[in-house]
Amino acid sequence: MKTMLFEVSMSRYSKLKSMFYESFDESRVTTLLSRLAPMSEQSRRGLDQFIGEGSHFQSFSASGLPLDLVVNVAKASFMKGGDVHIKRWCEAMTKARSIESDTLIPPMVVVKHAGLVAVVMPKGQDVDRDAAKSVGPQLLATAKALGGAGLVMDDYPQVRQALGVPFIIDWSDLALAD
Repeated sequence: MKTMLFEVSMSRYSKLKSMFYESFDESRVTTLLSRLAPMSEQSRRGLDQFIGEGSHFQSFSASGLPLDLVVNVAKASFMKGGDVHIKRWCEAMTKARSIESDTLIPPMVVVKHAGLVAVVMPKGQDVDRDAAKSVGPQLLATAKALGGAGLVMDDYPQVRQALGVPFIIDWSDLALAD
């Protein structure tokens, strides 16, 4: 039975990935980043597209067809590590994206523009009861997959879902293992 659930999950993941790339338009993201660049983090909170924020990123909605996306823009607290920190984080994100066998790693793209760094991914909703049942074991599998790729996630994973596929939404603490 587990094999069947995994196949269904991979089918849903493939659909999510396909819909993400159909919806992703880098020019729309760079236009948003150009608008945000001269603004203070505080004033960005007043924009209609503002969804919320954490310690290191502010999130903005990006309506798309066939899937709504979220643009997570790095805050000054994240950028203070400088170019070396940003480069290493981007390398870690590239490695994480290459782990195809784990559905908790969403389709995502890192965009650098106008002095800002952002990660774009599907816009997630709270995890429903059915998806929640699979999250615990998948978190362990994800941690192992990241470790096997030479990565570490030093944070409590925040999980949301889209199209019934659960995925981690906060990648700010992803790092290359030393």
